[in-house]
Amino acid sequence: MASSEPKFTPPLEYKILYSKRKTIELRFENANLLLIKAPKNTSPNRIADILLNKKDWIRKTQQKLSQRWPVPKMVTGEKILLLGEWRELEISPAGNKKISLSASGKIVISEDLAMQGAQALIPFYRQITRHWVHHFADLYSQKWQLTYKSIRVNGAKTRWGSCGARNTLNFSWRLAMTPLLSIEYVVAHELAHIKHHNHSPSFWQFLGQIMPHYKPGQAWLKENGNKLPQL
Repeated sequence: MASSEPKFTPPLEYKILYSKRKTIELRFENANLLLIKAPKNTSPNRIADILLNKKDWIRKTQQKLSQRWPVPKMVTGEKILLLGEWRELEISPAGNKKISLSASGKIVISEDLAMQGAQALIPFYRQITRHWVHHFADLYSQKWQLTYKSIRVNGAKTRWGSCGARNTLNFSWRLAMTPLLSIEYVVAHELAHIKHHNHSPSFWQFLGQIMPHYKPGQAWLKENGNKLPQL
Protein backbone atom coordinates (compact mmCIF):
# COMPACT_ATOMS: atom_id res chain seq x y z
CA MET A 1 0.00 0.00 0.00
CA ALA A 2 1.37 3.42 -0.90
CA SER A 3 2.54 5.69 1.90
CA SER A 4 -0.11 8.26 0.96
CA GLU A 5 -2.88 5.87 1.98
CA PRO A 6 -4.52 6.31 5.40
CA LYS A 7 -2.97 4.37 8.28
CA PHE A 8 -6.34 3.01 9.41
CA THR A 9 -7.34 -0.06 7.43
CA PRO A 10 -11.04 -0.94 7.45
CA PRO A 11 -11.87 -4.67 7.57
CA LEU A 12 -12.45 -4.89 3.82
CA GLU A 13 -11.04 -3.73 0.52
CA TYR A 14 -11.41 -0.03 -0.18
CA LYS A 15 -10.72 2.44 -2.97
CA ILE A 16 -10.20 6.20 -2.67
CA LEU A 17 -11.57 8.37 -5.47
CA TYR A 18 -10.37 11.98 -5.45
CA SER A 19 -12.31 14.72 -7.26
CA LYS A 20 -13.37 18.37 -7.01
CA ARG A 21 -16.11 17.51 -4.53
CA LYS A 22 -16.24 19.35 -1.18
CA THR A 23 -17.14 16.54 1.20
CA ILE A 24 -16.09 12.97 1.92
CA GLU A 25 -18.59 10.24 1.06
CA LEU A 26 -18.43 6.56 1.98
CA ARG A 27 -20.35 4.17 -0.25
CA PHE A 28 -20.24 0.42 -0.62
CA GLU A 29 -19.79 -0.88 -4.16
CA ASN A 30 -20.54 -4.33 -2.78
CA ALA A 31 -20.13 -6.17 0.53
CA ASN A 32 -16.35 -6.35 0.10
CA LEU A 33 -15.51 -3.00 -1.51
CA LEU A 34 -15.88 0.41 0.14
CA LEU A 35 -15.59 3.48 -2.06
CA ILE A 36 -14.20 6.59 -0.37
CA LYS A 37 -15.00 9.72 -2.40
CA ALA A 38 -12.87 12.63 -1.21
CA PRO A 39 -11.90 16.17 -2.27
CA LYS A 40 -8.53 16.60 -3.89
CA ASN A 41 -5.65 17.10 -1.46
CA THR A 42 -7.52 15.44 1.40
CA SER A 43 -4.89 14.22 3.83
CA PRO A 44 -4.55 10.50 4.65
CA ASN A 45 -5.05 11.34 8.32
CA ARG A 46 -8.37 13.06 7.56
CA ILE A 47 -9.61 9.98 5.73
CA ALA A 48 -8.35 7.76 8.55
CA ASP A 49 -10.33 9.86 11.05
CA ILE A 50 -13.51 9.48 8.97
CA LEU A 51 -13.04 5.72 8.76
CA LEU A 52 -12.50 5.45 12.51
CA ASN A 53 -15.58 7.56 13.27
CA LYS A 54 -17.67 5.48 10.86
CA LYS A 55 -16.30 2.07 11.83
CA ASP A 56 -19.60 0.94 13.42
CA TRP A 57 -21.55 2.03 10.34
CA ILE A 58 -19.01 0.28 8.11
CA ARG A 59 -19.31 -2.96 10.07
CA LYS A 60 -23.13 -2.91 10.21
CA THR A 61 -23.50 -2.00 6.54
CA GLN A 62 -21.02 -4.66 5.44
CA GLN A 63 -22.85 -7.24 7.50
CA LYS A 64 -26.16 -6.22 5.97
CA LEU A 65 -24.77 -6.34 2.43
CA SER A 66 -23.18 -9.75 3.02
CA GLN A 67 -26.69 -11.09 3.61
CA ARG A 68 -27.87 -9.88 0.20
CA TRP A 69 -29.01 -12.58 -2.19
CA PRO A 70 -26.49 -12.94 -5.02
CA VAL A 71 -27.04 -11.62 -8.51
CA PRO A 72 -28.33 -14.60 -10.49
CA LYS A 73 -26.23 -16.23 -13.16
CA MET A 74 -28.07 -16.40 -16.46
CA VAL A 75 -27.86 -20.16 -16.91
CA THR A 76 -30.53 -22.84 -17.11
CA GLY A 77 -31.59 -23.99 -13.68
CA GLU A 78 -30.63 -20.78 -11.86
CA LYS A 79 -33.19 -19.47 -9.36
CA ILE A 80 -34.77 -16.07 -10.10
CA LEU A 81 -36.83 -14.15 -7.55
CA LEU A 82 -40.27 -13.22 -8.87
CA LEU A 83 -43.23 -12.08 -6.77
CA GLY A 84 -41.61 -13.44 -3.62
CA GLU A 85 -40.91 -16.89 -5.06
CA TRP A 86 -37.78 -18.45 -6.51
CA ARG A 87 -38.50 -19.49 -10.09
CA GLU A 88 -36.25 -21.66 -12.23
CA LEU A 89 -34.60 -20.02 -15.23
CA GLU A 90 -34.72 -21.68 -18.64
CA ILE A 91 -32.50 -20.56 -21.51
CA SER A 92 -34.19 -20.91 -24.89
CA PRO A 93 -32.25 -21.12 -28.17
CA ALA A 94 -35.05 -19.19 -29.88
CA GLY A 95 -34.38 -15.53 -30.67
CA ASN A 96 -37.38 -14.13 -28.79
CA LYS A 97 -36.39 -10.79 -27.29
CA LYS A 98 -39.05 -10.94 -24.59
CA ILE A 99 -38.91 -12.88 -21.34
CA SER A 100 -41.90 -15.09 -20.63
CA LEU A 101 -43.29 -17.56 -18.11
CA SER A 102 -43.73 -21.17 -19.18
CA ALA A 103 -46.79 -23.24 -18.30
CA SER A 104 -44.75 -24.84 -15.50
CA GLY A 105 -43.84 -21.45 -14.05
CA LYS A 106 -40.27 -21.24 -15.32
CA ILE A 107 -38.82 -17.93 -16.48
CA VAL A 108 -37.85 -18.38 -20.13
CA ILE A 109 -35.20 -16.16 -21.69
CA SER A 110 -33.41 -16.37 -25.02
CA GLU A 111 -29.69 -17.07 -25.32
CA ASP A 112 -29.14 -13.59 -26.78
CA LEU A 113 -30.78 -11.88 -23.80
CA ALA A 114 -29.04 -14.15 -21.32
CA MET A 115 -25.70 -13.04 -22.75
CA GLN A 116 -26.47 -9.52 -21.45
CA GLY A 117 -26.35 -10.77 -17.87
CA ALA A 118 -28.87 -10.31 -15.08
CA GLN A 119 -29.66 -6.75 -16.21
CA ALA A 120 -31.68 -8.34 -19.01
CA LEU A 121 -34.29 -9.13 -16.35
CA ILE A 122 -35.00 -5.46 -15.61
CA PRO A 123 -37.49 -4.83 -18.48
CA PHE A 124 -39.32 -8.01 -17.43
CA TYR A 125 -39.45 -6.82 -13.81
CA ARG A 126 -40.69 -3.42 -15.00
CA GLN A 127 -43.50 -5.09 -16.93
CA ILE A 128 -44.56 -7.21 -13.94
CA THR A 129 -44.44 -4.23 -11.57
CA ARG A 130 -46.38 -1.99 -13.95
CA HIS A 131 -49.13 -4.60 -14.30
CA TRP A 132 -49.65 -5.14 -10.58
CA VAL A 133 -49.33 -1.55 -9.38
CA HIS A 134 -51.95 -0.52 -11.95
CA HIS A 135 -54.15 -3.40 -10.81
CA PHE A 136 -54.02 -2.45 -7.12
CA ALA A 137 -54.09 1.29 -7.77
CA ASP A 138 -57.29 0.98 -9.79
CA LEU A 139 -58.80 -1.31 -7.16
CA TYR A 140 -58.14 0.99 -4.20
CA SER A 141 -58.65 4.32 -5.95
CA GLN A 142 -62.11 3.34 -7.16
CA LYS A 143 -63.19 1.86 -3.84
CA TRP A 144 -61.95 4.77 -1.73
CA GLN A 145 -62.22 7.69 -4.20
CA LEU A 146 -58.45 8.30 -4.15
CA THR A 147 -57.77 9.91 -7.50
CA TYR A 148 -54.18 9.81 -8.72
CA LYS A 149 -52.78 11.67 -11.72
CA SER A 150 -50.33 9.13 -13.16
CA ILE A 151 -48.21 6.08 -12.40
CA ARG A 152 -44.54 5.73 -13.25
CA VAL A 153 -42.27 2.73 -12.72
CA ASN A 154 -38.69 3.80 -12.04
CA GLY A 155 -35.37 2.41 -10.89
CA ALA A 156 -35.44 3.77 -7.33
CA LYS A 157 -33.13 1.85 -4.99
CA THR A 158 -34.02 3.40 -1.65
CA ARG A 159 -37.80 3.80 -2.00
CA TRP A 160 -40.45 1.28 -2.91
CA GLY A 161 -42.81 4.05 -3.91
CA SER A 162 -43.66 7.71 -3.53
CA CYS A 163 -46.62 10.06 -3.95
CA GLY A 164 -45.89 13.47 -5.44
CA ALA A 165 -47.52 16.76 -4.49
CA ARG A 166 -49.85 16.46 -7.50
CA ASN A 167 -50.78 12.86 -6.64
CA THR A 168 -48.36 11.32 -9.12
CA LEU A 169 -47.42 7.81 -8.02
CA ASN A 170 -43.95 6.33 -8.50
CA PHE A 171 -42.93 2.74 -7.89
CA SER A 172 -39.63 0.89 -8.10
CA TRP A 173 -39.43 -2.00 -10.57
CA ARG A 174 -37.79 -3.99 -7.75
CA LEU A 175 -41.29 -4.56 -6.39
CA ALA A 176 -41.57 -7.36 -8.95
CA MET A 177 -39.26 -9.42 -6.73
CA THR A 178 -41.56 -9.03 -3.71
CA PRO A 179 -44.78 -10.92 -2.88
CA LEU A 180 -48.09 -9.61 -4.23
CA LEU A 181 -49.13 -8.72 -0.69
CA SER A 182 -46.10 -6.42 -0.42
CA ILE A 183 -46.88 -4.77 -3.76
CA GLU A 184 -50.47 -4.27 -2.62
CA TYR A 185 -49.21 -2.71 0.63
CA VAL A 186 -46.90 -0.25 -1.16
CA VAL A 187 -49.67 0.80 -3.55
CA ALA A 188 -52.19 1.26 -0.74
CA HIS A 189 -49.53 3.14 1.26
CA GLU A 190 -48.90 5.65 -1.52
CA LEU A 191 -52.59 6.07 -2.27
CA ALA A 192 -53.22 6.78 1.41
CA HIS A 193 -50.83 9.71 1.05
CA ILE A 194 -53.36 11.35 -1.26
CA LYS A 195 -55.48 11.93 1.84
CA HIS A 196 -52.65 12.28 4.36
CA HIS A 197 -49.35 13.67 3.05
CA ASN A 198 -47.42 12.50 6.11
CA HIS A 199 -46.92 9.51 8.38
CA SER A 200 -49.09 10.79 11.22
CA PRO A 201 -51.29 8.47 13.32
CA SER A 202 -54.17 9.54 11.08
CA PHE A 203 -52.28 8.24 8.04
CA TRP A 204 -51.67 4.81 9.58
CA GLN A 205 -55.24 4.65 10.81
CA PHE A 206 -56.52 5.38 7.30
CA LEU A 207 -54.13 2.85 5.76
CA GLY A 208 -55.41 0.22 8.19
CA GLN A 209 -58.93 1.13 7.19
CA ILE A 210 -58.42 0.72 3.44
CA MET A 211 -56.08 -2.31 3.78
CA PRO A 212 -56.60 -4.05 7.14
CA HIS A 213 -54.19 -6.85 6.18
CA TYR A 214 -51.22 -4.62 5.28
CA LYS A 215 -48.80 -5.66 8.06
CA PRO A 216 -47.58 -9.00 6.60
CA GLY A 217 -46.72 -7.28 3.31
CA GLN A 218 -44.95 -4.51 5.17
CA ALA A 219 -43.08 -7.02 7.34
CA TRP A 220 -41.73 -8.92 4.31
CA LEU A 221 -40.20 -5.72 2.95
CA LYS A 222 -38.62 -4.86 6.30
CA GLU A 223 -37.15 -8.33 6.66
CA ASN A 224 -36.06 -8.98 3.08
CA GLY A 225 -35.91 -5.63 1.28
CA ASN A 226 -32.18 -5.24 1.85
CA LYS A 227 -31.50 -8.77 0.59
CA LEU A 228 -32.78 -8.27 -2.96
CA PRO A 229 -30.13 -8.87 -5.64
CA GLN A 230 -28.59 -5.70 -7.06
CA LEU A 231 -28.95 -6.12 -10.81
